Amino acid sequence: MIHSIAIDDEENALGIINEYSLSVHDFKLHKTFIDPLKGLEYIQQNKEINCVFLDIQMNKLNGLELAKKINRNLKIIFTTAYPDFALQGFELDVADYLLKPFSLNRFNRSIEKVRVLIKSESEKKLAKLIPDIQDIIFVRTDNKSQKIRIMDISFIEGSGNYVTIHVGKSKFLVLKNLKSFEEQLMPYQFIRIHKSFIISLMHLESIEKSSVKIGDAIIPISESYKDSFQQFLDLNFKQF
Repeated sequence: MIHSIAIDDEENALGIINEYSLSVHDFKLHKTFIDPLKGLEYIQQNKEINCVFLDIQMNKLNGLELAKKINRNLKIIFTTAYPDFALQGFELDVADYLLKPFSLNRFNRSIEKVRVLIKSESEKKLAKLIPDIQDIIFVRTDNKSQKIRIMDISFIEGSGNYVTIHVGKSKFLVLKNLKSFEEQLMPYQFIRIHKSFIISLMHLESIEKSSVKIGDAIIPISESYKDSFQQFLDLNFKQF
C-alpha cells in the first residue's frame, strides 16, 4: 500500500493531485499541505507515510532543501513547472519528476514507479534467514561483553536510548537504540511491530488483531507497522 501526502504552496496543484489520486488503486493520499514545514512535521510523526509529492519552488522552504531534511526512506516525486530543476532532483535519488501541468496518465506512471520500488525493497527486506546456532552477537551490559545466540532472542524492547533483550527468562539491558538492533537482526526473521518492540518470528506463538504472544508476554502491534508485519507473514509463511 502506498501512503502518501502532497506538499505544494499552490492550492490548485494540490487539488489536481487529490483528484488524480481518487482513481488509483492501492494508494491513499492522507493529507495535503500548503505549508512545507507542517508537511515535514507530519512525515516525521507518521511512520506509515512512504511517498510524498513535493513541489520544488515554494516560498517558505525550497523543496530540494526539504527533501534533504527527511531523515527516513521515502519515495519522493518532485512536482514543478521548472524543468531546470530536474537534474538536481534526480541527484537526490527521487522516484520521479513530474513537470506541471501533468496528465492523469503521467501521474499513474509515477505511482507505478513508486509501487515497483517499494515492492523491490520489501522483497529484499523480507527475505529472512533462519538463525543458526553459530549466529551470535555480543552486547555490552553490566560492564561486560555478553555473548547471546540470535536464535535464543525472543524479542527486544526499546525505551529511549536503552533496549532490553529478552532471552528466555533472562533480560539484558543495553545502552543502544532499537534502530541499531533492527538493522543488525533484519536478516534473521526479526521484524519490528511497534516503535518499542522487535520480535523474533521463531518465538512467535500467536497473533491477535492488535497484539502477539511470545511466552508470557503480550506485545502490541502498532497501526504504523501493521502493513509491513502482514506483508512479512504473507511472503514468508503459509496461512490456512
